[in-house]
Amino acid sequence: MSEDVGFTTMAGPKATGTAPEIGVAMLGYAFMGKAHTNAYKKIPYMVYPPSAIPKLIAIIGRNEEAVKEAAKRYGYENYYTDWRQIIKDDRIQLLDNGGPNDIHAEPCIEAARAGKHILCEKPLGRSRKKQHQCSRP
Repeated sequence: MSEDVGFTTMAGPKATGTAPEIGVAMLGYAFMGKAHTNAYKKIPYMVYPPSAIPKLIAIIGRNEEAVKEAAKRYGYENYYTDWRQIIKDDRIQLLDNGGPNDIHAEPCIEAARAGKHILCEKPLGRSRKKQHQCSRP
């Protein structure tokens, strides 16, 4: 049997250097925020060698008490109650938007304008007919 195929080959690759970190901001701390955070924490274990190591920089939510607790519980360095703060944070390269439907388009569009990577849990619009117009800061 060939040693080049199958489940056992997953343990074969060796890391030859250190993977870069990618700073993550999570918009939303409820079910999807928790699920996506768990996935980021598992990347170095599930994908080896990892192409990047997620660094949990900030989590964003409207309720300060709840988002502060989520940051502590999930392992984020910071928390914000206004998503616009992540646009200014140079440590963040990736916005993961798992928030409610009404807060998908504008944060994602503004993060893209700021040169950040985007992972949006749902569509950016509720229909294909109306285009969203973002305000410029």
